[in-house]
Amino acid sequence: MQRPVKVSERIVITDLDGTLLDQRTYSYERSLPAVRRLQARGVPIILCSTKTAAEMLPLWRELGLKDPFICESGGAIHFPDDCLETPLRELKSSGAFQVLELGTNIRRLRVALAEAARECGIELRSFGQMTAKEIAALTGLAPEEALRAAERHYDEPFQVRSGDVERLSAHLQAQGLTITRGDRFHHLTGGHSKRDAVLCLLDLHRRQYGDTLAIGLGNSANDWPMLAAVDRPVLVKNPDGRWDATVVERMPNIERTEGVGPEGWRETIDKILNEALP
Repeated sequence: MQRPVKVSERIVITDLDGTLLDQRTYSYERSLPAVRRLQARGVPIILCSTKTAAEMLPLWRELGLKDPFICESGGAIHFPDDCLETPLRELKSSGAFQVLELGTNIRRLRVALAEAARECGIELRSFGQMTAKEIAALTGLAPEEALRAAERHYDEPFQVRSGDVERLSAHLQAQGLTITRGDRFHHLTGGHSKRDAVLCLLDLHRRQYGDTLAIGLGNSANDWPMLAAVDRPVLVKNPDGRWDATVVERMPNIERTEGVGPEGWRETIDKILNEALP
């Protein structure tokens, strides 16, 4: 008979937009009660997003989190100081964090994207070409939040205005780079993914704390790598009333929420905590 897993032996890894946060308003009001339940029971909450560290830090602090977070599609893991019992030589100091960089430098990504777009006859506009005002208009972010979204190091979001995205993706893939689709933009990354970062973090966590059941929550195609890396993946329903088709195709038996966005997130966390031993 399989031994039930205690709450203390679980870890939650979550996407932000359309999952923990409302896709339109970026509010966590509806998911907050479940966040507080996890915190009260000592369950680590790992934020894992395409967002930049500059964007994620204010949210991390507002929620009162103490655990590492993964930014820019797995480009880097930020560990709070004194989080790791055995520090890694590869870590770089950044404020109150130690940062493990896994991604490709943004300058290389932007040059490769521009060259590939010209060669493939693609018209696109990336964050590196946009002003903060443009980013704010496209995302609904406040001006100061748009400035933080522009502070990119390992992941370049872009919109295709005309041309074949599949051709562009194949061209960049031949250079070891990857295009994924998010809620609003395509994203170019290189040599890393949410999966790589999650597996790395889980390995470090399990070495330090022992066996852990990893629960992952996401809502879009670029969450698939993260969902594929956890023990219990959960697909959150989108505002259109559907679940992401790419994730469903790749993981047809994935657990799915009935609630949309943060409501679905809360629904899942409540269910998991109610299943677990006290």
